[in-house]
Amino acid sequence: MTKKLLLVDDDALVLATFGRGLRDAGYTVLVAATGEEAVEMVVKDYPDLVILDIRMPGLSGIDVSKHLNELGVPVVHLSAYDDQETLHDALEQGALGYLVKPIDVAKAIPTIETALKRANDLQRLQATEGRLNRALDTANVVNFAVGIISERHRIDRQKAFDLIRDQARSERRKVKEIAREILDATDYINRFGTEKS
Repeated sequence: MTKKLLLVDDDALVLATFGRGLRDAGYTVLVAATGEEAVEMVVKDYPDLVILDIRMPGLSGIDVSKHLNELGVPVVHLSAYDDQETLHDALEQGALGYLVKPIDVAKAIPTIETALKRANDLQRLQATEGRLNRALDTANVVNFAVGIISERHRIDRQKAFDLIRDQARSERRKVKEIAREILDATDYINRFGTEKS
């Protein structure tokens, strides 16, 4: 599948020549001449990667990069400057790469491909983290509910879990749903114990 890149630079020559080189290399290339235009295009077209000039009038590349980082859109910065402060600012905003002008398309492609792969790896890690957090949440809810049933009925934890699981099966529901209801009911009942006479 062809990757969609958004090239952002206030220099029309860079947009034309670098844009054409990237298209010739097989990418779909969108272009924007300002930071404001770039933000609008990202929201509308959601590119796979934004190649973003750092120094532009109006909204700077660093400012745009902050916004894109919040949206989860990967960025490679583009600049005529390669000083440490500029590089640090770019990387601080989560840039996955840095290209120095004048751009040689053939030399830029490995940086672009590496950034695309790293962005894909980061998305997979975030998805895995989300699944692990949901699993941990389920385990915590069920664990608390098992503890409540075990204590209330003076039975061991395995028997308490079996009771919850059997109830879930009989109602054709998930164990977590039953466990959540037990926690909610316990919380509701416990509120009566905190009322002052």
